Amino acid sequence: EMVEALEESFRTGVTKTREWRMKNLQDLQRLMIEGKEELLQALKQDLHKSELEGYITENNLIENELQDAMDHLDQWMKPDRVSTDLLNIPASSYIIPDPYGVALIMGAWNYPVQLSIMPLVGCIAAGNCAVIKVPSPKYSPASSETMARLLQKYMDPKFFRVVTGDRNMIAPLLEERWDLIFCTGSHHLGKIVATAAGRHLTPTVLELGGQNPCIVEQSASIELASKRIVWGSMMNSGQTCLRPEYVLVHEQIADQFVAAVKQKVDQFYSKDPQSSEWFGRIATPWACDRIDSILTQDKAHVVHGGVVVKEDKFVAPTILYYEDLSTFAASAAAKEEIFGPLMAVVKYSDLDPVLDYINHNEKPLALYLFGNDKATREYVLTHTSSGSACINDVVMQVVNGALPFGGVGYSGMGCYHGRHSFNAFSHLKAVMVKPNLNILDVPIRYPPYTAFKAAALPAIQAPRPAWLSNMPRRMAVA
Repeated sequence: EMVEALEESFRTGVTKTREWRMKNLQDLQRLMIEGKEELLQALKQDLHKSELEGYITENNLIENELQDAMDHLDQWMKPDRVSTDLLNIPASSYIIPDPYGVALIMGAWNYPVQLSIMPLVGCIAAGNCAVIKVPSPKYSPASSETMARLLQKYMDPKFFRVVTGDRNMIAPLLEERWDLIFCTGSHHLGKIVATAAGRHLTPTVLELGGQNPCIVEQSASIELASKRIVWGSMMNSGQTCLRPEYVLVHEQIADQFVAAVKQKVDQFYSKDPQSSEWFGRIATPWACDRIDSILTQDKAHVVHGGVVVKEDKFVAPTILYYEDLSTFAASAAAKEEIFGPLMAVVKYSDLDPVLDYINHNEKPLALYLFGNDKATREYVLTHTSSGSACINDVVMQVVNGALPFGGVGYSGMGCYHGRHSFNAFSHLKAVMVKPNLNILDVPIRYPPYTAFKAAALPAIQAPRPAWLSNMPRRMAVA
């Protein structure tokens, strides 16, 4: 009944208007402004995020996404005129972004506010209705309850509904027929969603994760690399899909790098990180148990940290050091995405085996490289595949709304942020308009095909340089 009601609302056509889109973007903006303190308090309660970290890594990204959508809505909605081929002259050709209809948006618990609400911006801008499934209360209870309450308060229920609950709610949701499913989560959940979507051939955007490699070559600034990698790796207690998961450091600088990393951990979070305002907590006790199991198996490689306090859901920022790639490949830390504050540092001597290792594993959501050598940079970028890449920094590519955010292969499909969010929730409909005048209908395309037609048709359709192909733009009809 919920989906049927939203479908009826969509069929009225009101969501396709600029006025409706702008009003609902403004309503969502008001939610973010007036609900700011409640959301930040909930993030603190669930994940021990400081108010500043919660704002910068969650609320602020949504605020910028909203501003971008409102600033460019007219431009995004405008039909995109394209050239018309010679055989179709006279005609006008353009692309219209059509809303899909009713979308299912499934958020994730590690960045519960950002990953539940940010896709909604593109959904609204594109003119869709939506059901928002907030994360399970088993993982982020305060954030999920707060978001559900605020969404129900600020967003029109004729067009937007909120669903709460744990994984038992996912199966009935996926039984419904949606016009688009946008899901952020684990590979396991991604497979479930993809299977369900396949039953109805539903288009799907999957934002998943992976084991993101970070290469530190010998020309890298150790000070810069250690600082930025520790920050990205330990942010949100390591529960970040874009974090550098394992760091491959050239043997010439590996020991210096590890020493610098230890120093940065203490500098950022003090020698007692459990009491630090700036260090988070693991979401659940069973996630602590999983990370503790990795530490137990790889305890011989722990060179810093390694403390787990399960009753506080605390895992200390931990550095593991591996002498070579084969040792790391056989370790517990290499077997799956850690999703915790463990940084694996691995020595390497030759870049090619490093790239072979990366390429023999699943395609990551991100790849990072530190160093000054341009040839090495180009070599790494052209010999690997990843959802995104960042040179001499980590995670920060997600802040640039002009860049698409998304995975490839095992790390996901589709992308969003900025204009890419609008496109993710739009079907790009091809339109051709021709004049209703028989006198302009060239008979050359109709049988019977005389010798003249048989020669002329291939000549008209022959490939030609771009400057000639674009000439028909000037001959388009209104």
